[in-house]
Amino acid sequence: MRPIRLLGPALFVAGIAVVAVAIARGEASLLIVLVFPVVQATGGLGALGVLLLVAGFVASFFALPFRAEPVAVVPPTGPSPPAQAPAATPSRRWGGVVFLGPIPIVFGSDARMTRTMLLLGIVLFLALLALTLIVVFLAI
Repeated sequence: MRPIRLLGPALFVAGIAVVAVAIARGEASLLIVLVFPVVQATGGLGALGVLLLVAGFVASFFALPFRAEPVAVVPPTGPSPPAQAPAATPSRRWGGVVFLGPIPIVFGSDARMTRTMLLLGIVLFLALLALTLIVVFLAI
């Protein structure tokens, strides 16, 4: 692994550390808008932390490997030998869950994976609901 790929995560961690110090010194504040964390910088240290966070995102994006699959071009030749059945390669299955607020949005490459992600989304929603109710009842 090339060391340049670690630049983005290192800048991001440094940004988090600088923002934490800025919050402790009163030069920044952390707000939650809807469900998104927002850093409000009121001093130079807070601004430096925000710039390091943005630089970490940008550096991580540009460090991603953008490789295309090589395409082999084989010129046609005379009569070919009888073709053998290609070995069955296992297909890749994928899926995911995205939460918009408390609502899970699920997707997947096939029906089985989508059902699995739906089950995972329901379990995560119930866990979120249970933790929220626990916090609310402990605050009373």
